Amino acid sequence: MASRQRGSIVNRRGLTLVETIAVVVVILGIAGVAVPLLGNDAGSRLAAAAMMLRDDLEQARYRTISDPSDPVALVVDADGLGWSLVRDADPTTSITKGDGTAWTVRFDDPRKTDLAGIRVLTDLANGRIRFDARGVLAAAEKPSIRLELGEDQRRLDIGLVSGLVAVRHD
Repeated sequence: MASRQRGSIVNRRGLTLVETIAVVVVILGIAGVAVPLLGNDAGSRLAAAAMMLRDDLEQARYRTISDPSDPVALVVDADGLGWSLVRDADPTTSITKGDGTAWTVRFDDPRKTDLAGIRVLTDLANGRIRFDARGVLAAAEKPSIRLELGEDQRRLDIGLVSGLVAVRHD
């Protein structure tokens, strides 16, 4: 009896049509989910840039709260292709990150070609966004900050009282 069962297992080779179809359906399902994630569409690129800008604005806010005697501001570049975190006393020189590099983001940087073409637009004459010692936006009016890529755009809203930054899709 044992030899009979063993023989039937040994003689069965390959996959049935049903098993083959099941494998193909699973592979197509995985591909259907993975392919859009691998895409480099304008919306996802713009969303990534907006998150970077939001994080850097919050970094300037937190650094100013932690050391009010040496406030940090975010300055949007005049050409709209990036920004820098600077000491409020010297808005022409970027502060440095922990790794010693300048805290600067540029969308024309060849190392960040996936973000090429994004523009940063603000209504501030000097492009400088500052916070006070309490983390409140140091401006009489809320600045307009937008990121654009083609027809798509993201708007960053900074709470006048809270100083918190929110990203909005227009």
